[in-house]
Amino acid sequence: MTSASHLKIEPSAWERFKGVEKDEVRYLDIKCLGEEGKDKLRVSGSSCYRENVWDFTQEYPEYRSSDVTLNFRKIKFSDGSDITDLKKSLYLDQAKEYVYTLLVQPPWSRPKLTTYFSSIKNGLKAIFNYMFENGFNYLSELDKYDLDEFLGQLAIRNHCIGRAITNRTLTSRSQGLDWLYEQSTKMRHGLRINPFRDFGSRTQWAASAAEIALGRKESSTREMPDSVAGELVACAIKDLQLADALVEMRRLKAQYECREVTQDELPVRISGVFKEYGVYDPGSPCTERKLASRLRAAAYVIVAIFTGMRISEVQEIRFGAENNWLVQKVDIDGGIKNLHFVVTHTRKLEPRPREYHWQTIPIVQEAIEALEKVSYPFFEKGNPYLFASPRSKYSVSKTSLDFSLKAFARVHRIRHAGDIWPLASHQFRKKFARILVRQGLGLRALQDQLKHYDIEMTKVYGDPNLYAELQAEKFELSEELLEEFVGSQIPVIGGGAEELHALRKEFIGLAKKDRGAFLKSLPERALVEQTDDGLCFYRAKKALCGGDKSNCRPADCNNSWIPASGKKRTLIWRKQENERMVSFFKNQPLKVSFLRGRIEEIDKLLRQLDGPEDQP
Repeated sequence: MTSASHLKIEPSAWERFKGVEKDEVRYLDIKCLGEEGKDKLRVSGSSCYRENVWDFTQEYPEYRSSDVTLNFRKIKFSDGSDITDLKKSLYLDQAKEYVYTLLVQPPWSRPKLTTYFSSIKNGLKAIFNYMFENGFNYLSELDKYDLDEFLGQLAIRNHCIGRAITNRTLTSRSQGLDWLYEQSTKMRHGLRINPFRDFGSRTQWAASAAEIALGRKESSTREMPDSVAGELVACAIKDLQLADALVEMRRLKAQYECREVTQDELPVRISGVFKEYGVYDPGSPCTERKLASRLRAAAYVIVAIFTGMRISEVQEIRFGAENNWLVQKVDIDGGIKNLHFVVTHTRKLEPRPREYHWQTIPIVQEAIEALEKVSYPFFEKGNPYLFASPRSKYSVSKTSLDFSLKAFARVHRIRHAGDIWPLASHQFRKKFARILVRQGLGLRALQDQLKHYDIEMTKVYGDPNLYAELQAEKFELSEELLEEFVGSQIPVIGGGAEELHALRKEFIGLAKKDRGAFLKSLPERALVEQTDDGLCFYRAKKALCGGDKSNCRPADCNNSWIPASGKKRTLIWRKQENERMVSFFKNQPLKVSFLRGRIEEIDKLLRQLDGPEDQP
């Protein structure tokens, strides 16, 4: 048994968890310690074993304190008491032993500290409640039949009224129970029987016990319709002006405190600010808190839908352009372009926050700058986050952001099928992925942007069902475009102009009742896609690009249709720019060769514009 004198020089449990000085120190076996030894045992720099709150913020200053603080009082029982009640001391002893073993002798998978703490709120809380209700004092007393009954109750207690229980819900509810068994030999009264022995694993039990088993490639997040996404973005961009309204409101309040504005003048002038920025509503008076929440929601909408970030990564965005924004100049096809990135950190599967860059578009910078105007007072007080909490040094919580998003949808009356859309934070990540897939982004590129470690997870966002829906959308769009081109006399150039003229002649020669069927049959031959100059009626056998749009040769390819109206000036300008680039890159033969090919292609299109063949 370890003596009390050794306790003074032993490292904390956290130091064991982090693997500090592995070869130089000995670690305490909790089974060998009596009550006196436990009273002197340190678990972190600021917490002792005997305390009911274990605080690791000193070791993890970059984490939100609630994520790295374990409060045993949160393990509640069905009678309203918590595990720190004197009558529950046996349960508290076992809970502390279990958590301590996780720190000093972790499971083979070595999860993060935050994952340990979240598991305490789920599986451990559930099994102690079962023990309390059925008169068990120790985990070691539970036999095979008791555990079967416990898992059965866990699977039928539906906390989401009106919803079927999914395997993902059960996986969450049972979190940590497999570790509880794995740690049993390290405890005095540990769980002696694996509760999932008949199923193979906790995940397999959840799949067999659930009412609905969602596959790995299935998504439970409700898909945001395009119409909803469009309204959200439009309203969010408009609401960025609330930043100026809030700044003006704070200025007036400061003047009032300095007695430059009287008590009677203040509400009148604030109402004037509301009217100026279009947020005055006598039926529902606006407050600074409401407007700040609305601005945060607007900024979140823009950042999330144009980056694909998780909510935790949006929360991690820091204040100041030097911390949150990056512009890189890149050479693309001989031209210099600016690529824009949001800089933030992720904790996903990372022991420490890791910096990532998320490619995006300039409107996101406008959203960030608008929110910084409102967050500046908190930054001055030491809060480093863009989405700052007014009451702490951390960012606003996920609960607060989700509440703001739902309120944002209600304020702007964003509806779908007659009802206010139930807006939630993770819908934006799914929508972002859908937009990129629709634009033809491959899974590997999507994986990189979404920062997925496993491409299988990316497939959830770009799954076959999504691709099937997108193909249906493309088919419908192709019908509309083909009707516009084939059913009209729009002057057209390009390698496919002659074939389009033939289709037009065939269309004109049909009876009116047969024209609709003819147009519907065209997408079955090939789908139409937009290109830089016009449309591509893509057929692989006739394509000169080999499927790579960057190699498009519109003047020669039979798949290419380009509206002739107003095109001449654009083509002349392109030719001049390419000739200028030839001179600029004269010492780089490969680039010169590419540019000369482009010039030759433009000349062919210009000749078509000047010739009679551009008419049907």
